[in-house]
Amino acid sequence: MLGQYEKAQDDFQRALRLLSLPLNRNAACAASAHCGLGQVMHRIGQDEDAFKEYNQAIKLNPQDPSGHFGRAEVFTTLGQLDQALVDYSAAIRIAPNLSRAYSLRGDVLSQLGRDDEALVDFNAALHLDPDDERAHSLRGSLLAKRGDNIHALGDFDAVIRLDPMRAAAFKDRGGILVRLGKYREAIKDLDEAIRLDPGRATAYLNRGAAFNSLGQYERALQDFEEAVKLAPRHPGGYTNAGLALFMIGKYERSLANMSEAIRLDPKNVLVIMNRAGVYARLGLNDRAAEDYDTAIRLDPQAALAHVGLGKIHVAQGHHDQAIQHYDMALRINPKDTSAYFERGNLKRARGDNAGAVDDYSKALELNPRHEEAYVNRGWSRLAADLPGAEIDARNYLVLRKGPDPSIAYMSMLGALAARKEGRESDAIAFLDEGLKSVDQYDWPTPLLRYLRRDSTSQILFDSAYDLPKKTEARTFFALDRLVAGDASTAIANLRWVRDQRNSRSATTDLARYVLDRIDGSQAELARP
Repeated sequence: MLGQYEKAQDDFQRALRLLSLPLNRNAACAASAHCGLGQVMHRIGQDEDAFKEYNQAIKLNPQDPSGHFGRAEVFTTLGQLDQALVDYSAAIRIAPNLSRAYSLRGDVLSQLGRDDEALVDFNAALHLDPDDERAHSLRGSLLAKRGDNIHALGDFDAVIRLDPMRAAAFKDRGGILVRLGKYREAIKDLDEAIRLDPGRATAYLNRGAAFNSLGQYERALQDFEEAVKLAPRHPGGYTNAGLALFMIGKYERSLANMSEAIRLDPKNVLVIMNRAGVYARLGLNDRAAEDYDTAIRLDPQAALAHVGLGKIHVAQGHHDQAIQHYDMALRINPKDTSAYFERGNLKRARGDNAGAVDDYSKALELNPRHEEAYVNRGWSRLAADLPGAEIDARNYLVLRKGPDPSIAYMSMLGALAARKEGRESDAIAFLDEGLKSVDQYDWPTPLLRYLRRDSTSQILFDSAYDLPKKTEARTFFALDRLVAGDASTAIANLRWVRDQRNSRSATTDLARYVLDRIDGSQAELARP
């Protein structure tokens, strides 16, 4: 236990010599000595000798769980997991209250991909010994892998309570906090992990991810580069550094890091897709498509690669091919939020706002905190004259914190939807919230004031000093007139917006969608 293996080996061997004398022979005691020697051999890396000792221990005393337990540890180290499973099970049959055997068998089951069985074993270990630190750590890692971050957090809390000096536990808890979006709390844990063990690359990777999520890309890059120094053969540092470099505009270095990550691990689908994403954001669509195709060849179940190819086809105007890739992504993974969201965007761009609403709704069922899905579904509902735009506006405003130009526009969406339902007080409340988010002397304050009835349409139009603002002014004026029942004035202004073809304003598309809906409704009414 003190790491003085030579002395331990001498003592176990002396014990065996003494036990070989006629008056001292004791099979159970000799088995314990062989187990001790097996443990020494295993710890100094002589696993073949460790096997011999454990085999002899089991032969002398097959009812001692220690022989099976020790031999299972050696099997696990050598990657012979099926044999390890047999020995841990034998140890548990002999000593059903041996908590460590359950926790280590659970670890083997987890490595074999039998996660449900592993979880049963971890629970059994902790039922027998609630302070089994290893079981908490292993269960926490398994729960995190399964996406159960809240319960995983509880396990890592327990590990830190049991061993406040365990750097790995702070690293693991910090990683969970990053996933939960608690970045500042995560950084505190990861600072402690690094203080306790400055040589742990994964702690720097996790802290870099936290800084990255806070928009502190330079600090993130420092951590990722430190991770590369500590683990130069691991692709994680390079790929994350590449993403941070992209965010600060250092594109050549970004791609160089991504390419190095792929060189180190050419079959790592996630790394390849990360580089594809960088290529796509730089407009290098052909190279991005090559990477996504490679990812699919390596893993035909790579749903996100199909989503990436779909976005490339959208950028190239190949809408039918894009839909095929989004459909394929959803056949592979019906819970892929991004595929629903991107397919919804494409349907919306093609004027199918009702279809887009369906896809955004499925994305939000999977991720109720998807802010962009609320934005896009809300405007699609307004364009398609479907109920619920007010709810989308409210949900977005509840989720969104801090300065954000979308707050004003989602406030206007909520106001228009509430006003259409005759809830004027709710409309005013939305607009007041929007006014709090803007500079009173800047755009889009004139829009908010007009909709609040604090100014006239003429003041609104006079305030719009360039084409994008004139486009927004005319669109929101038209939407307001539609709510008021003045369809002719609304249509005239929507046509003005459509005819300007101002690609710098998203309201151009909104005006076109609403006009198409109105024209379709009028055509239906005109039929004999």
